[in-house]
Amino acid sequence: MAKPSITDARGITADLILEVGKYYSAQQLRTLQAKLSGTAREIHSLTGGNHLPGRIGAQLSIEQRQLLQDAAKLIDSVNANIKHAKEKRGRDENKAKRRQQSRDAEAKRLVAETYLEPMAPQPAALEPLLDILKTVLTLNRADVFKNGYSPREFNLRLRDYLSPARTRKLIGWTSPSAFWISTVLSLRNEVVQAVEQEIAYDDGSNVRDRLDALKQKVADCVARVHLSADEEETLRLWSEALSPRTQADGGE
Repeated sequence: MAKPSITDARGITADLILEVGKYYSAQQLRTLQAKLSGTAREIHSLTGGNHLPGRIGAQLSIEQRQLLQDAAKLIDSVNANIKHAKEKRGRDENKAKRRQQSRDAEAKRLVAETYLEPMAPQPAALEPLLDILKTVLTLNRADVFKNGYSPREFNLRLRDYLSPARTRKLIGWTSPSAFWISTVLSLRNEVVQAVEQEIAYDDGSNVRDRLDALKQKVADCVARVHLSADEEETLRLWSEALSPRTQADGGE
């Protein structure tokens, strides 16, 4: 059996590159490929030609120039399989991207249809707004709406929106009520996005199963405590602030 050429990196296959570079993207492999191509060209330029690198290389011995040629060929051999690995990684990434896009679309549909319905035509109506707040508080307590606040901290933050110290500093709002309604609707959007992202996450299960698991998690939380004392007080304060009478008075 003939001895493999020293310039043939046959042990470095595309599959091996994908394994050792499993956390590297197709773009990162493309960058590496470009760098190695440039390196091979620079080395090869020392082995001949009438340009400066070639003139410098001409001062080397025949054996040294051959060594440089072999090095360039070896790099090219490695690079050929980096190219194949890059192309395969790119195909896998595109497939994963299409799968995630499909999951994102299904998550958006399921949340709108079966969990958090779109807002009523009259967003200033009291009950829908309180329902949103109740849902937001419950999902925070169930650790579904992960906004960086503990249940106690989140209740206090929501109450702070109602404080005179906050409303006195409002600029650009027609009334405190307008600010409060906008705050609730913004919270709803944040919760919708949080739930969509949670159930769209690709762990191998389908989106509906993840939604069912999320619903069960929330149901278990509510079964233990339907509404905490903190949540009841927060909802009471918001109910007073958003009452039709308060809104008629401009939220003052």
